[in-house]
Amino acid sequence: MRKKMEKEMRSSQAIDEAFKQIKTATSITDVDALVKRFLQRETTYSQLLTTVNESDVKIEKLKNTNIELHNRLHQLQSDSGAVSVSNDKDKAEEPEDPEIQELRHEIKEHSRELSQLNDRLKKINIVNDQVKTWCRRICSKLGVLYEDARMYD
Repeated sequence: MRKKMEKEMRSSQAIDEAFKQIKTATSITDVDALVKRFLQRETTYSQLLTTVNESDVKIEKLKNTNIELHNRLHQLQSDSGAVSVSNDKDKAEEPEDPEIQELRHEIKEHSRELSQLNDRLKKINIVNDQVKTWCRRICSKLGVLYEDARMYD
């Protein structure tokens, strides 16, 4: 019984020491405020992960749409090219097929949107890494077991 009490005292002392270090580093003295801040960061981290997953799905859809549009454009150009091979003079004078123009415009829009999503994904990954680092730091200060801390990887 006495050994158990000493063990609890050592554990409590470690937690108290970790709290003192956190208090010194963050200037937060209220335990509830600290826990609230930690939970808020965890919620933000979860939301970031969700956003990253949604962005990945959207990027994949845009890539597929882009490929389909490129294939359709190529097919239309091939079909148009077969008809106009006999009329090279007319080809130089004729404007491009409106459907091809529309497809080119759609490809440009999708490429631009894909680029924006890639930029957003990079920014989200940066914030994600920052939150992971913060979680690891807090876990180490609180003396969380290694197995428990791995959930933030």
